[in-house]
Amino acid sequence: MKKKLTRFDANPTLDELLVDESFLNFYFRKDEADILEWEDWADDNEARLAMIKEAFSELDRLSLKWKSEQIENKYAALSEELSHAPNDKPTTLRVFYRNLSLIRWAAAVVILLGLSWWYYQKTDTKSGIYQELVANAPVELIEKENKSEKPLLITLSDGSSILLQKGSRLSYPTTFDGDRREVFLDGEAFFEVAKNPEKPFFVYANEVITKVLGTSFTIKSFKGLKDIQVIVRTGKVSVYRLDEIKNNEKLLQSKVLEGVVVVPNQQISFNKEENNFSKTLVEQPEMLSEMPQFNFEFRDESAAVIFSTIQKAYGISIVFDEELLKECPVTASLSDEPLYGKLELVCNAIEAQYQLIDGQIIINSKGCKI
Repeated sequence: MKKKLTRFDANPTLDELLVDESFLNFYFRKDEADILEWEDWADDNEARLAMIKEAFSELDRLSLKWKSEQIENKYAALSEELSHAPNDKPTTLRVFYRNLSLIRWAAAVVILLGLSWWYYQKTDTKSGIYQELVANAPVELIEKENKSEKPLLITLSDGSSILLQKGSRLSYPTTFDGDRREVFLDGEAFFEVAKNPEKPFFVYANEVITKVLGTSFTIKSFKGLKDIQVIVRTGKVSVYRLDEIKNNEKLLQSKVLEGVVVVPNQQISFNKEENNFSKTLVEQPEMLSEMPQFNFEFRDESAAVIFSTIQKAYGISIVFDEELLKECPVTASLSDEPLYGKLELVCNAIEAQYQLIDGQIIINSKGCKI
């Protein structure tokens, strides 16, 4: 099994970089985790940046564009370069090929990169979904790719805005004609979609399609990762597998949200390997910004009323037995507590427990002894 250097080896040699699996992932932009790891490794370090640039230059030289019949020509050209190099200033090539036969090393690199490319194509057969969707779009699209460290703001013709994260691509039309709005994402972006129930908004993110009427949400869909995530901040979205909606005109034209519906403070993950969805709450749920300020100071208030208040404030479904808990008085100050802190305090007061199941909060209680 090949060793992965990554950033844990502070000073890899050029030789090691050129045959390292994770570095080849970085070079070919094939794995988001490796890309981010090597970018972090080189961040603000001139020596490491120079090492990466030198390695990229060598890989460019010995790229997959070389055909087997061209190796001899490349060998002859490189040999000529070495023979004319100044003795007091040995080139990188002179050092690098010092202990290797140039023609054998060049052939080995071509074979290595060719096998790596074949391996990636074999194990990541769905890597071209974004390109295929864009190529088959019925209208001409603009593509924006964020190569910077900061989010890229994109404003669409309908007034919707998108924050495209680094290493991500978005394709979209100049204007939205027809009965729906469609964009294509490869990577991560935060969407604030202008409300228009008569013209649903679709985001095609590799294996997953998200349908909205007007809301804000985040999609994370990097082809190198096994999960695609949709995280809702406001409003509601419907999430579908690509294969169940791509050619289903009824679902595409519908003005209602079907499929797996996700509401604020929920997120849904699609596992590419298992081909299924799982719904959970976000790590730190926030109160809905469009709701009025809630008073979380309670004095001898029933637990049923408190849970109902929390449910409205966060837009999260809380399942509890209202008849059982309406006679359970609670006095508590919850204003400065996060959602889970609120739940803990109320449940402790009435000797109950809560569970998170399928994006909902389930309250388990035997009632109160008064």
